[in-house]
Amino acid sequence: MSDARRIRRLAPYLGVCAGGFALAWLVVVIFVFPVRGQPPEAKVPNVLGLTFDEAATRLTTAGFRAQQGESRYNVGSPRSTVLSETPGPGTATPKGTRIVLDVSAGQRRAATPNVVGMDREQARLALDKVGLEVGKTIEHESPLPRGEVLSTTPPPGTQLILPSAITLVVSAGPATVPVPYLVGRPFGEARAALEQLGLTATTGRVDSASAEPPGIVTAQVPAEGSAVAPGSAVALTLSAGNHVP
Repeated sequence: MSDARRIRRLAPYLGVCAGGFALAWLVVVIFVFPVRGQPPEAKVPNVLGLTFDEAATRLTTAGFRAQQGESRYNVGSPRSTVLSETPGPGTATPKGTRIVLDVSAGQRRAATPNVVGMDREQARLALDKVGLEVGKTIEHESPLPRGEVLSTTPPPGTQLILPSAITLVVSAGPATVPVPYLVGRPFGEARAALEQLGLTATTGRVDSASAEPPGIVTAQVPAEGSAVAPGSAVALTLSAGNHVP
């Protein structure tokens, strides 16, 4: 057999051998002898608690680059303070990597709204709307309706760090309440008028001689203008046929 024929017959085998040798060499180069020029690794320095500018300087010195990430409110951290870093402190990372820094947007604040003149529930809703809470509630004697807000501490317009609580000073009502004139009113209307003044209505007597429609107040005790303590009951006499709810 001629040399040329032998070479042609061996060519496929020689190609396979050459390909296998090349693959083995590639594995050795990649995993045993890493490619020269790959950036060396270093541990990411801890920059938590520094300002963004201070953190960026420290990262640059260590061979990294700083990138600002999320900005969020934080009660205990001044504005621009680094809250977190990614990759985290101490992580072995190739030099030149961008380190993402989340920073504080500072302390969230709100102005105390003016809730004077509102009742307690209205005041609570107004405070809740701006992120404030009701703290203590102090009652003071006042001619104003019971529960009406007289003042707040701190006063309206004060800038506060959230979360904060507001002290409400509310009316405890007057020391005495004048009983209104209720004769001639339907029972429901008379009861509502008394409740607005912090009084209560009681019934029990029925006026069978009255010509008024059923359920109309024909007499009251105490009488109109009597000074009674808040929470006192006023006894109402109703025309015959009344069905009290």
